[in-house]
Amino acid sequence: MHRIFGIDDILAEIFKYTELYKLYPCVFVNNQWCKVTMRILWQAPFIPNCFPQPDEKAWKFLKLLARTYLLCLTKDKYEFLENEGLPLPPASPPKFEYPTFMKVLDFSFIYYVADSWIIDENVLEENKIYYQKILRKTLIENLIEQAKNIQFIHLDGNIQAPDLPILNKDTQSLQDLRRLFIHSQINEEIFVKNISAFVKQISEIVKKVEHITIRADAYRDDQEDEAKALAELIEVSSSLKFLEIIGYRTVPEIFKSLLKQSNSLVNLSLKEIDFKQLNQETIESWVPFWFVLKKLQKFTFRKNGNFNQDAVPLIIKIIKSTDMNLQYLELSMIPLTLENRSEIISIIVQFCPNLIHLYIRTLSNSEIESILINCQKLRVLKFYTENNFYEANFTEIAENLPPSLNILNIIITTKYYFPFYDSFKSFIDKLNSNNKLKILNVIKAGYYFQVDDESKQMLMERGIRLNNFNFIRPY
Repeated sequence: MHRIFGIDDILAEIFKYTELYKLYPCVFVNNQWCKVTMRILWQAPFIPNCFPQPDEKAWKFLKLLARTYLLCLTKDKYEFLENEGLPLPPASPPKFEYPTFMKVLDFSFIYYVADSWIIDENVLEENKIYYQKILRKTLIENLIEQAKNIQFIHLDGNIQAPDLPILNKDTQSLQDLRRLFIHSQINEEIFVKNISAFVKQISEIVKKVEHITIRADAYRDDQEDEAKALAELIEVSSSLKFLEIIGYRTVPEIFKSLLKQSNSLVNLSLKEIDFKQLNQETIESWVPFWFVLKKLQKFTFRKNGNFNQDAVPLIIKIIKSTDMNLQYLELSMIPLTLENRSEIISIIVQFCPNLIHLYIRTLSNSEIESILINCQKLRVLKFYTENNFYEANFTEIAENLPPSLNILNIIITTKYYFPFYDSFKSFIDKLNSNNKLKILNVIKAGYYFQVDDESKQMLMERGIRLNNFNFIRPY
């Protein structure tokens, strides 16, 4: 049976692909347009210049938003704040039930909303902290209770030991939660317990989270409870597609939780993780885990400074386990031994024939050639050269460029070499007529250079735009 779409459905479908600032005039067309537009604008109310700290104009917008949300409080919550002595706007029914439209719940943003009201109402200093606490919690509880379909929760640990709400197992607004971002930054016992308890509550309610980002500051030692709670959430999220882990030390707990996945994971990102306790025996013990990665299409590994070489077997194992489905690969590690790098490149050449995007910190001349010849589906390639990269190496790249390559980004680390006019002419002459290269980024690490206009013109005539940066600090 075919669904019959009404005018509201058609407008909503059109408006959801429209930039937000272009929707504001639609509010004033007529009642129907206003109603449809408001649903979209209030899914994730956005105030410009709000992060990391609101400016004066942002505070004014936040105050108006706070007033609206206060008018949307349930009677018991309004009376609770009133009885506590908090200044409130005169009770009057708002035009719409704005909390019902919310799809993105950002705790930091709601805390700013609450704080804007406290600051502007000139609350006595001795009452300010208490009022901030109860208003933040009340607004968040009200939004969770009234929202019909929250799809993304953003919980940032920059808030000082927040008193997170207690969730009911039957909370309808979170049944379709799809994305979760948690940043546990504060090294406070109360905060850590609250985060862990909150995540555990979510795992009891939500079963279909698709996108999880978990971030912890590397200097923290109290991550075990958090990791266990997050592992429980991952275990019940049977349709997880994206997992990003940043800064955690207790990764094994989280990795083991992936065993319950049904091969749904397509994007894995590991950044600034301490792998000092990881060894080959531990990696081999995760045998069931590798079957979960068969459909993985995107893998990012990033560790800037103090990279532990023990993580190399893990990286290799992940790449091998993708069953040649990997399309996006970013490997940014400092430092990486020549032996380990050579092994990783060899694995890429063997197991990544379908790569579309590759970013790797450093490639030797022979490794560049090997990647170009064996990864024929590449559209984007970014890499640092070794110190022995010179004229012949630059021009020979053109001979081996995959026909599908659109963007080539080369960071040249050779101290006294940068390709000038003759190099670019030779580069163009060696390009295959079928090549689709559109953007060539050539960067000289640590030194000033200026590409002459004639070289740029030559590339433009071939349909290639040259983007160059005058300076980049070498690593």
